[in-house]
Amino acid sequence: MDDIVKERDVAFIHFVKTDDLSKVKAYCKRYGVKMPKNWKVMAAGVYKAVQYITSMPEDVKELAMMKCLQLGYTPLIRPNDMEGKQDETD
Repeated sequence: MDDIVKERDVAFIHFVKTDDLSKVKAYCKRYGVKMPKNWKVMAAGVYKAVQYITSMPEDVKELAMMKCLQLGYTPLIRPNDMEGKQDETD
């Protein structure tokens, strides 16, 4: 499992620093992870994921956050808006 995590981290760091998805694509193909076809959606997904990876360096998290905002996305994953809410008819 450690090798999978290290490989993911290398791929994500490479993408955040270079905007080159080749290592992320190779990682996803190797492990059967489906990827969005739209570059912008894929990029935002990686930028958001980086925020929650505890082994990710802070400078990479900050750069990913800035790039995600530049794409027009919030850099954090929001919980489901309906989670924990009761039906108003109750």
